[in-house]
Amino acid sequence: MSLDDIIYEPQIIVLGVLGNRNKITEDELQDNALTLILQELGRMPDRVLIPSEGNSSIFIQEWAESLHIKTQVFQADWARNGRIAQIIRDDRIQKECTHSLVFLSPKSNKPDKLAEKMAKKGKTVFTLSSNNQTLEVLCSELEQPKASKPARKSDKGKVQTLLKYQKKEEC
Repeated sequence: MSLDDIIYEPQIIVLGVLGNRNKITEDELQDNALTLILQELGRMPDRVLIPSEGNSSIFIQEWAESLHIKTQVFQADWARNGRIAQIIRDDRIQKECTHSLVFLSPKSNKPDKLAEKMAKKGKTVFTLSSNNQTLEVLCSELEQPKASKPARKSDKGKVQTLLKYQKKEEC
């Protein structure tokens, strides 16, 4: 096998933004989050997924468009989905992104749990603290399946012989 036979697949980076922040300036967001994310990634993302609410979404969209990065704004359909509209929108962003920026909240630990859950699934997650000062990177390798783990919950690791497929002995 020569070097010409090797096929390289480009790594696509889709940055999903989860949550939003109204009390943040454009400079704070760029200095404390976006610039550091670019340094960590080593290159520009191919696409940025943004929720439609919050000043932070406006600033991120302007930043991405100034760097010629494709953006996609996700709307929450409050009229159709009611109280779960935000959850449905965020699930769509989670499924499409490879990396994410999660805005943490001082009032709730749901964004913390969401960030940990995404990191366990193998995604790189950047979290911005509620005071807009600390950017933290969470990443986890995908868990390897354990060989000793039973295939089913009721399975005790022992395989039973199926009687109906055994040959009957004739007397």
